[in-house]
Amino acid sequence: MKPFESLTYTNARGESITFGIGSKFHVNVQKDVSGISDLKNTIYSTSSMGQHGDTYAGNRIEPRDIEMSGKIKDPGKDTQLSLRRQMLKILNPELDGTLYYNYGNFSRKIGAKVKESPRFSHRGLSQEFSILFKCLDPFWREETDQHVDMASWLPDWVFPTVIDKDDLESMIYGHREITVIVDVYNAGHVSTGMLIQFKALGSLTGPELFNLNTREFMKIDYTMQADDVITVDTSYGNKSITLLRGGVKTNLYRYMNVDSTFLQLDIGDNLFRYNADSGLTNLEVTVNFAQKYLGV
Repeated sequence: MKPFESLTYTNARGESITFGIGSKFHVNVQKDVSGISDLKNTIYSTSSMGQHGDTYAGNRIEPRDIEMSGKIKDPGKDTQLSLRRQMLKILNPELDGTLYYNYGNFSRKIGAKVKESPRFSHRGLSQEFSILFKCLDPFWREETDQHVDMASWLPDWVFPTVIDKDDLESMIYGHREITVIVDVYNAGHVSTGMLIQFKALGSLTGPELFNLNTREFMKIDYTMQADDVITVDTSYGNKSITLLRGGVKTNLYRYMNVDSTFLQLDIGDNLFRYNADSGLTNLEVTVNFAQKYLGV
């Protein structure tokens, strides 16, 4: 069967509703939805007396509006009213939500709030509706974030296995990655922030992540103990540095090195080197990030 485009909205309570050609909430995504690919880019410029044209100062991609129209696909009035009440319950403007786009094996998601509750109208025996979503972060993401192990121990023990008692003391259970330079590839359409995790296997001081392309770095002037995890969020609006020790979270913002930068991932290749003032072999580093897209 030929796949069709569909949109599924899931609110903060986990309640979902799917819009598509095969749904009771009938929507032809190709024809009846706007805003899933088009964006508005505002360009800022300056000018002075005698200047021909303007000088570029910057730009801003505006929030995304996604508007859809469709109809409740059931001829029975009682069922129509029940489905209409279901829509009103799930599409609650008070709740945050996520909009998922699906076409065959291709999927993307975007944070969305209901800007205008469903507006209903009758046309013959049909119950028609229209909905407007506001996406303050205008970029689509993959359903699963990217995960990169930059410094970690890799397992060498697999099952099934046969162990000779004479080999117990010399048997290798895992090995540590030798390289301290790792390429983090951002296949998205725009630069993006990330979650950097420094994990201590033993005592270490001054964990650092250095960007070889931009010469910027993020360094925490702090002594870590075994099992400590420091998480640095570099995404816009969520910048934070947190220590997790013994199940207790502590704000480490004041321990950020004064020359540090909340690193961003540029489009394409990003070469990073990890380091520590002492105890480098006790350091594990991982990076998580969302690849962001202008449309679907």
